[in-house]
Amino acid sequence: MKTTFNRIYTPDGLELHGLLYEPDNETKSVLVHVHGMGGNFYENNFLDFVAKKLTDNGFAFCVFNNRGCEFLKDTYRIVDGKEPEMVRVGTTYEKFEESLLDIKAFIDFVEEQGFSDIHLSGHSLGCPKVAYYMAETNDNRIKSLLLLSPSDMLGLVRSNREQFEKEITEAKKLVAENKGDTILSEWVWGEYPVSANTYLSLFDDNAKDAIFNFYNPEDKLETLGKITVPTYAVMGTKDDALVVPIEETFSRLETALSSSPKKRTEVLGDANHGYRGHEQEIADAVAGWLNEVRS
Repeated sequence: MKTTFNRIYTPDGLELHGLLYEPDNETKSVLVHVHGMGGNFYENNFLDFVAKKLTDNGFAFCVFNNRGCEFLKDTYRIVDGKEPEMVRVGTTYEKFEESLLDIKAFIDFVEEQGFSDIHLSGHSLGCPKVAYYMAETNDNRIKSLLLLSPSDMLGLVRSNREQFEKEITEAKKLVAENKGDTILSEWVWGEYPVSANTYLSLFDDNAKDAIFNFYNPEDKLETLGKITVPTYAVMGTKDDALVVPIEETFSRLETALSSSPKKRTEVLGDANHGYRGHEQEIADAVAGWLNEVRS
């Protein structure tokens, strides 16, 4: 396996960093992976197992930070050939809609490297991002979509109604006062410091990431109906991102993927959100799907 570190630039000039794992023999097949909220390309242990399994099976594997990496992170932005400008990114300040720019940059990169059989996966918040990307762009370079622990972001926040009302009231007040970059007084779930702008981008009524809105039984999950590539979803029964029973989650997901020519859901035993202790199982599952749908 050959591993290279790479820098890429998004359409708005943001510098992002990541790794490309390649098998010893030449391949045209690659999986591009998008990490979750506050994550990065190296934190999740299961990604090491996926990288080895895929390269052993003749696939390349590409993992990059996106602009929502970690809480706060400094990087560069280069626009119109000007001197690089230091900018601060991270979960604290990201806007969900801008994930389109990051994913496009990832796909452009692997295409430039000569890959033509391109598959796209997301983990946690990465799942709404890749689903949103496919629904918005219908990028015909993508051959299949993988959803690893798809998260109902709105449901996770709104299940604690009292706390949600407190947070969204504060966020709206700060934005109205032109203080949208101010971090809310309490961290989301006690874990994530986010600005008022970011909170509304993720959790307001019109939030674009409300793609897996399982918490609301009336939501028809219409964004998923726009996905036209084979789609695979997997999660375990101990996933703390579940807001409704896993059977209901997958039943609604399969129904919503009405335009996908091939779809599959899989319960990965009692795995948790990050597949700790189940790393080889998730790697085998990912490789199994890709071997089935590869061009």
